[in-house]
Amino acid sequence: MWRDACLYLGLGLTGVGFVAMLICIVVYCRAERRARFNKENISSPEQISAVNSTYIPAQEAPNLITVGTFQTPEEKFAEIAKMDKTQFVIYVARLFSHKGYQVKLTPVMDNHNIDLLVEKLGTVTAVGCLLTNRLVSKEDVARVRDGKRYYAVNNCMALTNMYFDRSAVELAQAERISLADRNVLSNQLMN
Repeated sequence: MWRDACLYLGLGLTGVGFVAMLICIVVYCRAERRARFNKENISSPEQISAVNSTYIPAQEAPNLITVGTFQTPEEKFAEIAKMDKTQFVIYVARLFSHKGYQVKLTPVMDNHNIDLLVEKLGTVTAVGCLLTNRLVSKEDVARVRDGKRYYAVNNCMALTNMYFDRSAVELAQAERISLADRNVLSNQLMN
């Protein structure tokens, strides 16, 4: 009796194992076909970077802050202080898109301190978003300047939720970098 029960149990487990193995093979084959299809249809690095960096995830954007005049600037900046860097970049992208700019997000990793490429009327501007709780220094603006060179654009902007110190302003004037501090963000982009 025990012998028969063990035999049937062993046969049942063997059958379950066989079915699980078949499912794994089917899933693997589908993944291989999908990877082959993507590789054939996206061949150049420009196409790959366009696929990876051109969408603005409206569903993933933080809903902490409304665009427009529903909140006071103080309330908006209080909510920005709760954001992480990615949420801040997405929020700034939404602000630019509401102002009529075409917005392209750069890759999260290896973006050379340029988070957005915004275009309006044929002019492309590289934007470095600096989320901080202190004055923005010359070194921060220098990193954005270096990113401008990497993306080979003529216009560049360092945008922050705080203010720039004197050395940052001097470097920006020398390098022709636009600065957007808390006041500019509040008066020109958030309304």
